[in-house]
Amino acid sequence: MSAVLLWGCGGNAGGLSVSEQVQTEKDGIVLEVLAGQSTSDAGIEDMIDDFLAEEFPNVKLDWECVDWGESFDSQLRGRIAAGDVPDIMIGKAQDVGTYSKEGILAQIKPERFSMIDSEAMETVTVNGNLYGVPYNAWYQGVIYNKDVFEGLGLEVPQTMEELDNVVAVCRENGIVPFAVHFQENWKVANMTMQFLTERVFADDGEWGMRFRDGKTDFSNDETVQEALKENRYICENTWEDAWSIDQYECDKRFAEGEAAMYLTGTWSLQSAEQYTDAARFGMFPYPLGDRPRLIKEINMTCMMSSESAHQQLIEEIFVRLVSDEELMQEILGFTQTYSIVEGIESGYQSNVQDDIDRYEETGYVVGADAGNAQLVWSFQSGLAAETMKWLKGEALFQDVLQYADEHRQESGT
Repeated sequence: MSAVLLWGCGGNAGGLSVSEQVQTEKDGIVLEVLAGQSTSDAGIEDMIDDFLAEEFPNVKLDWECVDWGESFDSQLRGRIAAGDVPDIMIGKAQDVGTYSKEGILAQIKPERFSMIDSEAMETVTVNGNLYGVPYNAWYQGVIYNKDVFEGLGLEVPQTMEELDNVVAVCRENGIVPFAVHFQENWKVANMTMQFLTERVFADDGEWGMRFRDGKTDFSNDETVQEALKENRYICENTWEDAWSIDQYECDKRFAEGEAAMYLTGTWSLQSAEQYTDAARFGMFPYPLGDRPRLIKEINMTCMMSSESAHQQLIEEIFVRLVSDEELMQEILGFTQTYSIVEGIESGYQSNVQDDIDRYEETGYVVGADAGNAQLVWSFQSGLAAETMKWLKGEALFQDVLQYADEHRQESGT
């Protein structure tokens, strides 16, 4: 027990390394992990277990994997209320801002993670202190079927007027313009934040603060309303049964050429490519606003509990996870995500890689934290639930705006 207690207070038992200290634990060490996973992440826990079995054979991770969009926040808040915060939490970069304010996250030594891209590190830094370790990233925008576009003589739209033309040509030729699934709340939340980020947040980093201060609101901001109404545009130009299908069915139909475009993230390529290897995809920013940009989101982010007795050990595990190129290549390839670690590139070639590279090189990419730092996930999710009622005809658009304004104090940390 002495070694464990010393880890908790940041000491070093008898000058031993962390690995040597772990070996002295007769009964081993169990670290509880709450992992909020996206659809592309399921299975990485086995990869990490296999890796750590060699690095730290006396350490076992006790995993609880939940859907990030539907369950992670509520599950973690339940654990916080019960005084049972897990040793390790794996969520997204936006979670750091939320839970660091709750006081449940331990600070992490930034100098040990100098291999991670500085922009990614900024998304997990609060008031100059590092509270999370980002692991990978993906991109959001519109993935399109190149064969469909070429067959109809369509060009990538640069404006909403040009997008209207693409939609009209698709309809004239009996092709569904947009693949979309409305069965899950998180999908509407994600689309809404894409619209708001493109139209508002990318160029106004203070909107959320003004909103909480009562200096602006949803009910009177026409630009915000314009962004929200894009959900209706997508809804009117997709399958009639979009309300009853899930992401997997949507990915499958899109992969098989049943729709021309898909407002989504590169996570959809993982399942889409399981159904076909012949389809050719491209990617472009949703052309809302004066300067459309792809949205880059830091996905997997590791955090540790401020109450854990094993903080030094956990930090060492985090270092190993981002330093081992073989493990990272395995996870990047499996999840179809992108590296944020200097010197490690993705070992696979994405269908949309050329487009992503071009937008990156020309500066037409914005971080998802531009929006997520202004409106926290719990607020986004609640707003999406109200938006879905409106799209179904069960509420008025004004009800959506009123909901947002009435819950403004819950929109930030």
